Amino acid sequence: MDDTLTIIKMRRSIRKFSDQPVEREKIQQLLEAAMAAPSAMNAQPWEFVVVTEKEVMDKFRRALMFARMNAPAAICVLGSSRMQKGKAGDKFWVQDCSAATENILLAATALGLGSVWVGVHPVALFTRQVKRILNLPEGVTPLNLIYIGYPAEQKTPRTQYEESRVHWGPFPKASGKKNHVLAKKSDAGEVNDDDVLQPAQELGAVLLFERGTSQHAWRIRFQRRRNQIVQGSQPRGAV
Repeated sequence: MDDTLTIIKMRRSIRKFSDQPVEREKIQQLLEAAMAAPSAMNAQPWEFVVVTEKEVMDKFRRALMFARMNAPAAICVLGSSRMQKGKAGDKFWVQDCSAATENILLAATALGLGSVWVGVHPVALFTRQVKRILNLPEGVTPLNLIYIGYPAEQKTPRTQYEESRVHWGPFPKASGKKNHVLAKKSDAGEVNDDDVLQPAQELGAVLLFERGTSQHAWRIRFQRRRNQIVQGSQPRGAV
């Protein structure tokens, strides 16, 4: 446990790299760590592009204003609707791929490598540039580039913990306001679908993401759940 916490605090964004190439075996270990990340309903909505060619890295450096570091390699983390194993990936691919990204960053630190997260999504210009450079197919969206290499700079381990950002227990209820998102209503006096969808677990809405559920069936089941909640009855199977 102590070793894990040490690695977490040692992980820093490295922007200066040596010319030493990263061994293929270590890149493989980074990818194994990435795919050990959690994902919503185990949809695993990700693919990865490994880049070690200097000419491609140079294209990134020219095209992306935050990607000009001299790293010898990069991993592009892709959200993938074509490879995901469940419909939950449509909604949660950013979270899932971010978890995979953090695993890569931590694994890189543990292996003595430096790394830095270069954001791509949701900036449309960056997304188009990366798609063009990597000739990405339909069904994938680049979340980021992770530059990796042997560090040419040293940074002190740290945590940025601030007690003021920690709240033990719920926030106090604001007087005169309903606290539950389901109580929100539109100007027309109807509950908005977007408002109802937010507390997905309370609605049992995890069922909405079942593999093979059609859009029409999704809507019907959603409407039934919503009406039950709004009318104050408990959906079947709710706990």
